[in-house]
Amino acid sequence: MKETLLHSPKSFTLIELLVVIMLVSILAAVAVPLYLDYSETSKVREAVGVIKAIITSQKVEKIRTLQYYTATGGTAATIFLNKGIDLTDSLYFSYETNGDADAFTATATATPESGITGTITYDSATNSWSSTGDITGSMLPEPAEEAELGMFFMA
Repeated sequence: MKETLLHSPKSFTLIELLVVIMLVSILAAVAVPLYLDYSETSKVREAVGVIKAIITSQKVEKIRTLQYYTATGGTAATIFLNKGIDLTDSLYFSYETNGDADAFTATATATPESGITGTITYDSATNSWSSTGDITGSMLPEPAEEAELGMFFMA
């Protein structure tokens, strides 16, 4: 009787290694740009959230004093803190608002730490969002969100 030995490979072939390297490369080529886009979008969404807090504080100020407030320059963070908006942890954007008796604008400007450039602006007169630089319109609130803000806060 002849015995047959089953041969089991003890290493990978060159073709198998090349296929694995190719698959990992394709996954990395797809995943890295997606991660970078999500990272930028999350920074912008944080800024939009702060602007929405500014919008709310502006509406409260309008009810209390019949006028919107202004917070610009070096004193902006202190004014926002007095209005209930703590910006001490905000690293990626700096914030300002300009207001008078009729309307206000709230602006977030990207800092060098954010890795992106541009501004996000909300204009209460037109109830609209705009952006410049690396910040695209797809990163801003949808029109339905804008209508929702206007519905709760009538000027």
